[in-house]
Amino acid sequence: MLLIEQVRDRLIQDFGGRMPNGQSGSAAERERNFLSRALAAYTIHKYVGATLDEAATSIVDGGGDCGIDAIYYSPNSHRLWVVQSKYFADGQGEPALGDVSKFRDGVEALLQGNFEAFANNAEITRRVPLLRTYFGDAALQVRGVLVYSGIHTVSEDRIRIFEEIRRRFSQDNDYLSFLNFNLTSIHDLLTGADQVPGVDIDELTIHRPGYLPDPYETYYGLVRLADLAALQATHGTQLVTANIRNYKGTTEVNAKIGSTIRENPEFFFYMNNGLTAYCSRIEPNNLDRGNNERKRLRVLGFSVVNGAQTLGAIGAFPDPTPNPFPEGFVFLKIISLATCPDEKAFAQQITRATNYQNQVGLRDFVALDSEQERIRSHLELSGIFYHYKENENDPAPDDANFILVEATTSLACLEQDLDFCARALTNRRSLWSQEVTFPEDELDTRYRRLFRPDRTATTIWRAVQAQREVVRRCQENGRASTGKRKEYFENARWLILHIIFIRLHPEREDPLALTVDEISNIRREVDEIAEALWFLAEQYGQHRHFRTVFSNVEDCRRMKAAAMARLAAAAHGV
Repeated sequence: MLLIEQVRDRLIQDFGGRMPNGQSGSAAERERNFLSRALAAYTIHKYVGATLDEAATSIVDGGGDCGIDAIYYSPNSHRLWVVQSKYFADGQGEPALGDVSKFRDGVEALLQGNFEAFANNAEITRRVPLLRTYFGDAALQVRGVLVYSGIHTVSEDRIRIFEEIRRRFSQDNDYLSFLNFNLTSIHDLLTGADQVPGVDIDELTIHRPGYLPDPYETYYGLVRLADLAALQATHGTQLVTANIRNYKGTTEVNAKIGSTIRENPEFFFYMNNGLTAYCSRIEPNNLDRGNNERKRLRVLGFSVVNGAQTLGAIGAFPDPTPNPFPEGFVFLKIISLATCPDEKAFAQQITRATNYQNQVGLRDFVALDSEQERIRSHLELSGIFYHYKENENDPAPDDANFILVEATTSLACLEQDLDFCARALTNRRSLWSQEVTFPEDELDTRYRRLFRPDRTATTIWRAVQAQREVVRRCQENGRASTGKRKEYFENARWLILHIIFIRLHPEREDPLALTVDEISNIRREVDEIAEALWFLAEQYGQHRHFRTVFSNVEDCRRMKAAAMARLAAAAHGV
């Protein structure tokens, strides 16, 4: 499993040399012991904010630990973090009920000041004087953490164990609470997927400011073009991470934005719709609170969700040095999500609503789906880069890069329903449709059927690689053909790919890249399938274009059935 491999590699990278392997058992047992302790330390490092060395020294795992693997005190938050960790090499399972109960008892001993319970553990005993100091702090909060490298969510019976002790020690306040992290949560920490996108801006000046306090704090007004150009130069595409698309480069619209900056910068405000952004928090400069002409703001987690083309065109404007940047303004609205109960969901609503007013297509809204970011982040750690937003700087598809269209068509051919395969040929945009098409299916749109949560990033990347080999071989055969047969290879590729998936299953995981033998088998199978299909397709194509034949679902079904029968007969020597 890709996720567990990436987590294992990071644990070894960060904590190899910072803590020793286990001292007893087989080599596999010693490594598992190390990885379990490293998992506790990594959680302290990423979630709590400790340095790697601080996280490594938080480990107390050993005899007499009462189920506790790490203890870390964060002085800034006055929080004591108590961790139990379990490493599962196959990425499956959850901590045993007995282990969780033991951990509960260890936490309870700490809460009661029963440090004698840890007399046989040298690491915890050494910390007792400090623990007494921590528990003497009236502002102390205790956080119990159960972390494990299994994909499954923690069972209800484990949660009830923690809930019972929480009610006893912290019924009416947040003195004690418990968190749990499974493999997916840990991987999110690894990739940063747990973070809301955006950048921190120390000072952003808004002229002629307006302010709305409710329901979500919002500042709006004018920002100098030069200030936005400076932000773009500093942060680049990080400013528009949450947008449905990045800067698209030299388009007709963006060229007009650039000409307005160059020729009539003083009129820019009147000719542009402006920018909408959200952030995690806004802190106005105290000296400007009574200033109605300008507000200097510290903005945390700033992200532009509408206006990426405007921002990109401003940033792409030729460097006017030694002359100053053209003097003009653009309208900006910043919405703080600090008090929003579900900031990610509301942020998506803002992005979707503000972009409906623009000329955006179905594929642009695909960028809002968290499944796309999941695929990207899961592969990035292995050096494979998935580009699902339109961006002028995206590299061409190659051995380390692929794009949304490739992922979409390969998944369409993975579907059993040949309607998807036919659409890959003639109507790919419809595969991104968000309209309900399958009312009895919880994956109720074409898009949801393709990009569903149970399809791993590895599956998608391997399917794309298989697709490339099929397309490449069909192109070779097409160049070697003439007339109707040449047209046949141009249009039969998606049905051939569909049958390849049925017969060879190249999308199945492990390893991440197709092997030389797998590629050879795919190319050989393409030739066999193409000949089996040609036998029937030639009859259909006598009086029709092959594009019409292969975009007709019923024709595809009949050709597929006949081709599969011929291939099966050939395999048995019939």
